[in-house]
Amino acid sequence: MNVYQTVTDRILKALDAGVIPWRKTWTTGLPKSLTSGREYRGVNVLVLGTTAFTSRYWVTYREAQRLGGHVRKGERATPVIYWKWRTAEELAKRREATGQDNPAPCVPFAYAVFNLDQVEGVGRPGDDVPNRTNEHFDIAEQMLAVMPDKPEIVHQVTAQPAYSPRLDRITLPHLSQFESAAEYYATLWHELTHSTGAKRRLNRFEEVEGDRFERYSIEELVAEFGAAFLCALTGVANVSTDALQASYINGWAAALRKDVRLVLRAASAAQRAVDYIRGQVAVPEHAPDPVAMNA
Repeated sequence: MNVYQTVTDRILKALDAGVIPWRKTWTTGLPKSLTSGREYRGVNVLVLGTTAFTSRYWVTYREAQRLGGHVRKGERATPVIYWKWRTAEELAKRREATGQDNPAPCVPFAYAVFNLDQVEGVGRPGDDVPNRTNEHFDIAEQMLAVMPDKPEIVHQVTAQPAYSPRLDRITLPHLSQFESAAEYYATLWHELTHSTGAKRRLNRFEEVEGDRFERYSIEELVAEFGAAFLCALTGVANVSTDALQASYINGWAAALRKDVRLVLRAASAAQRAVDYIRGQVAVPEHAPDPVAMNA
């Protein structure tokens, strides 16, 4: 199985139907593994977000059985990705077999999970319920408060939200110009994700390769994915708006068809951006990106 192609095809199927799969109405937070309690990260948030299930919890077929339940007959699994890190011996063999000086330190694998909506005989955890709307915005404000070294944020009458790397400044319309507070926060998350690429933070702008169009496509996907992750974390709705016209969808689809690794690359960068915004950068700022390296 080509993991990159599998994930890309899933995203493209939604885009071809006119649906932006990473923009949805989040209600219960990031998807979680029921058995480990860990939140899914990176591209798995996007993949699981293409489904219409109501629970945030997922299990494998065998986990459902171990918990005393079962997956209902006829239910289809959703693939999620995990990375297997190669040992020093495996890396040496890979270099010898391929002649590559710098093989990827890890490789992606896919495995199947089922949402609790698809399972019988397994109880739902107490937190598997939608948050109240006012809680969403309280959490969003707390998220903004913990971000270290925030850029300047200014509000003015404008129709074009933007982040300026030169000024390290986010310019947003006034809250009254948005249709809802949720739309305001989703836009803020998008621009905050952009700001993490600055040299003083994660230095993403300097590290992205390719021509101008490719760099722009990658960075816009990083910001879109980062906003989706933050909306999922805070339970803020991130629905499509009239501004997201067919040209945007076609542009994303064209970029993804050109590079099947783009989804995982952008999702990986977005996850690092979100970790930074949360004050939880878990990897060195300039750690190698396994998706961008030779497999």
